[in-house]
Amino acid sequence: MAANCIKNAQDFARIINSGRVVVIDFHADGSGMPQLAAQHFSTLEETWSRIGVDFYRVNVDELDEVAMEIDIRVVPTCVVFKDGKKVGYAGGVDAGNIHKLMGSHVGGWNNSGLASVVRTDSIVESA
Repeated sequence: MAANCIKNAQDFARIINSGRVVVIDFHADGSGMPQLAAQHFSTLEETWSRIGVDFYRVNVDELDEVAMEIDIRVVPTCVVFKDGKKVGYAGGVDAGNIHKLMGSHVGGWNNSGLASVVRTDSIVESA
C-alpha cells in the first residue's frame, strides 16, 4: 500500500479538513533517508489505515509553501491532523516514535490493543 502524494495546497487543505484523522509524511527526495522513511511509513499505513486513519505524503521540495505553513524543520517528519489542525508530529525515521505519536492522537488502538496516551521524549510532540 502506498500513500497518496499531495501535489498542491488546495488538495492539502481539503485532505486535512476531511473530518478524518490524517497522517502526512513530509519528506524530501534528497534527504539521504527517503527509502528507509518510506518503508517505515508504509508499515504504519498498513497497520493504522485498518482503523480509519488516512495517510499521505508531501515532498517539501515540491510543496514548500505547505511545509513552511506547517513549520516543518526537519525531514522526514510525520504530522497528525484532526479536524484541520496539527495535533502532533514526530521527526526522523524511528517507527517506534511514530507509533507513540499515533497512540497519543488516535484513540482506541495501540500495539498492545489498548488505547493509550504516550509521550516519552522530545521528538514526539503535540502541536
